[in-house]
Amino acid sequence: MRLKNAFMGGLALGLLVLTAAAGSAAASTVPNPAVQGPIEGGIHGYPWNHSLFELSGPAYAYTENEYFFGGTATNLGSGLKAPYTSRMLVRLPQDPTKFNGTVIVEWLNVTGQSDLETVWPVEAQYLMQHGYGYVGVSAQLAGVCCGPTTLKGWDPERYATLVHPGDEFSFDIFSQAIKALRDPSENRAVLGGVTGVDPMRGMTVKHLVANGASQSAAKLTEFVNDGYNRGDIDAYVITRGGGPYKDFSTPIWQLNEETAADKKQADNPHFRVWQEAGTAHAPYVWYSYIWAENQRDLVPSGTPNPVNTACSINRGSADYSTRALTSWVAAYFTHGTMGPSMPRLTRNSAGEVVRDSNGLAEGGVRQPFIEAPVAYNAGTGCPLFGTYRGWTPAMIQSLYPTHEAYVAGVKQASAFDVKEGWLLSEDAKAAIAKAQAFTAPWTLGSCYETSNPKGEETGPVSSQISSVTWSSTFLTLGDTAPLGGFDAATHEANCDVVVNAGL
Repeated sequence: MRLKNAFMGGLALGLLVLTAAAGSAAASTVPNPAVQGPIEGGIHGYPWNHSLFELSGPAYAYTENEYFFGGTATNLGSGLKAPYTSRMLVRLPQDPTKFNGTVIVEWLNVTGQSDLETVWPVEAQYLMQHGYGYVGVSAQLAGVCCGPTTLKGWDPERYATLVHPGDEFSFDIFSQAIKALRDPSENRAVLGGVTGVDPMRGMTVKHLVANGASQSAAKLTEFVNDGYNRGDIDAYVITRGGGPYKDFSTPIWQLNEETAADKKQADNPHFRVWQEAGTAHAPYVWYSYIWAENQRDLVPSGTPNPVNTACSINRGSADYSTRALTSWVAAYFTHGTMGPSMPRLTRNSAGEVVRDSNGLAEGGVRQPFIEAPVAYNAGTGCPLFGTYRGWTPAMIQSLYPTHEAYVAGVKQASAFDVKEGWLLSEDAKAAIAKAQAFTAPWTLGSCYETSNPKGEETGPVSSQISSVTWSSTFLTLGDTAPLGGFDAATHEANCDVVVNAGL
């Protein structure tokens, strides 16, 4: 491990030593950790979670730097203390004048026993276009040590000095990372005789948003309910889980897929719930990025995607809602409004999501792909990843006799969604452009009728996805043989196919 700037030396972290802390940790001021970096070197020469998006090009001009931070963490429940060193991955505009003052700080997800980003894969381009800062924090032990996909396992040279005392200290570790960003003037802690650095590169943080998904959503729920925010967090965006909440002193936005448990917590002046129809816990738009990362960092090129060989992953545009919600957080900081209460998913007396005749969820936040559908997308089916099924040309033509009718439907749905506040105008334009380009059902004809209400395959179809490429432009997989795909070259020989809308 090398530093671009002066090397701080190893933080004095040896065996875990626990000492009782006097008084209530939750009532104390968050200590500012010693920060070292930017970090360079290691076996791979780049950090875990290194962005797949081009950062330094003319379109965005962003920097990505990794920093280690450490000191003494407190178990905020028991008051016990322990030394630690963890890391944060910081992405900021190259030009400080382009920074909008808001930093999204993600509690990185460790369900897979490694740090996973959930914000950057689906929001990176939007965040860079609008001048946000993004910071991913390694708050939990499973991301740091000691399996092969943890930081220390993946690059033992780069991450040799990291030490994590256990998840009972994760709340304070996360808080200290935020403190280092929020108060860089105080971030000159001296440890081992060396003065710390400013991970914000002199940029002033006006607003800080804590974000976490799935398991991290549960951790942030605990963080909120136990009162661990000591004044450094301005808002929470908690997705793919989380709740119910007891403390609303800091605004909370919760965004969930259709299969998330309904906690039945009403909106209030500092709380909003968005429930997305047609989306899965781990949708295609996110997993395509994660698998591309895996191919770069963990598996030989060309390795079959294990999820794609077992599932037809939900392809709903979950990123549309995510970006729209981020815009509402920005509006809150400017105007003090959290935005309108969004419609909840329609549920029956058993609490199950009600579905229409095509199997699509009713109610909720409804993006154009679900309001003007040409495919079946649901959160059910394959655990976590949901289900996608392309519909046959005949079924699509039964809904939209002409391509023009389909485009008109998407335009109408997009206009409604923008008005309701859950779709940005730029994403509405993208949805319409995709609809205009999707002509196959009307130009290639109708081969057969299907009686399957979900549009699932009833005849021979192409094979499972067997290889993956990744496009930073559209965040879609380059499927060589997609399940439910349409291959124009073989259409005449075998027209028992369904159309791969990918919308």
